[in-house]
Amino acid sequence: MKYIKAFKWLSVILILAVMIALVGCGKGGNQEPTPTPTATAPAEPTGETGTLSDLEGGVQVQRQGVGAWIAATSEMKIGVGDSLKTGSGGYVLITFFDGSVMEVEADSKISVEELSVAPGTGSTMVRINQVIGSTLNRVENLIDSSSTYEVETLAGSAVVRGTIFNMAVDRDRGVIHTCVNTSKEEDEEVHSVDFSNNGKTVEVIEGKTSCCWEGGVPGNPFYTDPDDNPANFPGGGGGGSSCYGYGCPGYEPTPTP
Repeated sequence: MKYIKAFKWLSVILILAVMIALVGCGKGGNQEPTPTPTATAPAEPTGETGTLSDLEGGVQVQRQGVGAWIAATSEMKIGVGDSLKTGSGGYVLITFFDGSVMEVEADSKISVEELSVAPGTGSTMVRINQVIGSTLNRVENLIDSSSTYEVETLAGSAVVRGTIFNMAVDRDRGVIHTCVNTSKEEDEEVHSVDFSNNGKTVEVIEGKTSCCWEGGVPGNPFYTDPDDNPANFPGGGGGGSSCYGYGCPGYEPTPTP
């Protein structure tokens, strides 16, 4: 009799277990599988931007807050916080919202620090950090006195309101070195760039160059082409040579750490 009761209880337990299992399977069968997240392309920047064009060689962009670099394409927009780099043989032209243009040469890297229009006044600000390499900057004449275009480096910053200038940043003997050269323009206006570092500012007028080491101050501007210096050729003439680097006036030695 005891064995019969035990067998009945065991049968009930087995039946309940099977029912629970069936109910669980039924719920599981009706559930949708968890979707696998898919990678999405970084969003285009908002606000004021620069537009890429005339790409050559390898050009890459890194969006703000994103670790990966992506291949740049024509008409791509870049905004504040974005970075751009070119490889060997690379080149890209960036046209900013204010009409100014930066040509980024091969083996260069820049980051966009500020692109803005001031409410009310409409004054504009373009501020670029040039990490390494060479750029040619064509800046429209900025009518508003508060508008500026600035290229900053670890060894000096160039601020202009309307001119054409070259900025070259290299790492020479382990120290960052920057030179700014203002191009000669065919008009009667005197164009210049204010080149600053460590509390000293020099005015680099067209046809001249100034260089600065990281931690130093800008050297006195010198004629990029020595033949442009009237003191060298009081009777005129000259061979059209240029001076850009060691041996040139204003090219200071490496500062002692």
